[in-house]
Formats: sequence, structure tokens, C-alpha cells
Amino acid sequence: MAKRKKPDPPKFKVGDWVTYPLRPDRMHAKVTEVRGPLAPRGEQVYRIRWVWDWGEVHEFETVESALEPATAPEHQPVPLPQESWAQWPR
Repeated sequence: MAKRKKPDPPKFKVGDWVTYPLRPDRMHAKVTEVRGPLAPRGEQVYRIRWVWDWGEVHEFETVESALEPATAPEHQPVPLPQESWAQWPR
């Protein structure tokens, strides 16, 4: 039986800033969870979060190969309180 290759350690940790390809540019995002080597061939999966300029929060999972290390952005939008958008549209 073939031996399994030990997965590489995660490249990023919780709290690291990364960039994610989002047309036409790359979005700054923050790593909120390291899910582990769940992708094909043991690639690391991360949960990332970014905030649009108008305050809408997006959070989803992606593979390590889609991310690049980054520094914290100069302008960080403030997330809107959930009650301000939870009932939209009225």
C-alpha cells in the first residue's frame, strides 16, 4: 500500500491579511478560520472575511492557492450592524 504524503503546514494563520482575486482587482480579506487539508490533494482550506466599502460583510471558504499574503489595508470599512440590513428589502 502506498504511503500518504503528510499535508504541508498551513501557510496562513487566523488573523492574517490576504488578498483574494475578485474581478478586476484583488480584495483584502482576513483569515477567520483554518479548516485544514480538506481540498483535493490535501490543499489547505481557509474561511476568509471581507467588508465592502458600504459595510456589507462577506465570509466564505477558499483554497490556499487562491490567496496571497498581504498587509492590512489603509482604509478598513466598518461592518454595518446586522439589524440595519437583516430586514432589507422591506
